[in-house]
Amino acid sequence: MLRVLETDDLSRREEALSGLCRDYWFPLYAFARRLGRSGEDAEDLTQGFFVHALEHDVFSLADRSRGTLRTFLLKVFQCYMGDVRDRETALKRGGGRELVSLDLENAEELYARDLATHETPELLFDRAWAQSLLRATLSNLATGERSAGRGQQFQILQSFLTPDAVSEQGYETAALEAGLTPEAARQAVSRLRKKFRKCLREQIAETLAEPDEASVDAELSSLRIALGG
Repeated sequence: MLRVLETDDLSRREEALSGLCRDYWFPLYAFARRLGRSGEDAEDLTQGFFVHALEHDVFSLADRSRGTLRTFLLKVFQCYMGDVRDRETALKRGGGRELVSLDLENAEELYARDLATHETPELLFDRAWAQSLLRATLSNLATGERSAGRGQQFQILQSFLTPDAVSEQGYETAALEAGLTPEAARQAVSRLRKKFRKCLREQIAETLAEPDEASVDAELSSLRIALGG
């Protein structure tokens, strides 16, 4: 993703930025809300930021030493918020130009789940980023399973894609619904977990400037900490 964001190909850059916006807008929204911005202001800032990032080639001008997209994105967003505040004007939905369609109707519902926490805006951003990363990974895995003709089976078994143990009764119920034996269901879940881990590492690699195994492991460790486990 980072390499595409730095390309001279405007159409590819727009496509990559649209994907970035679609998958990772909520951490920025949550950060703005935790700083005390209203829901409407947070929406305006988030949408306006992505338009600003594209129009001003923010990613192509960035230093490769920035490390992770997560930390770089937050730093640039903070600067953008400061610029907007200094101008005493918010870019309403990017000046009336929506870069992508955001699921803003669910923004406050997602944010409300974090209201009881006392995390700093930065820590909340990291946790929201980790959660967004997991959702994007799950979405990519679901797309792949549908393409392979296993979409319905995936819908039944996706709830087992957690590190927690699954009861035998849970496997039996899912197996019956999926038309599998309990043993076949366990094997299918095992395969899905392996695919999920692979997809997650690939998703993380796309957000790193130098995505070698060590840097992916380090970012994965940071995200696990952000999720509290």
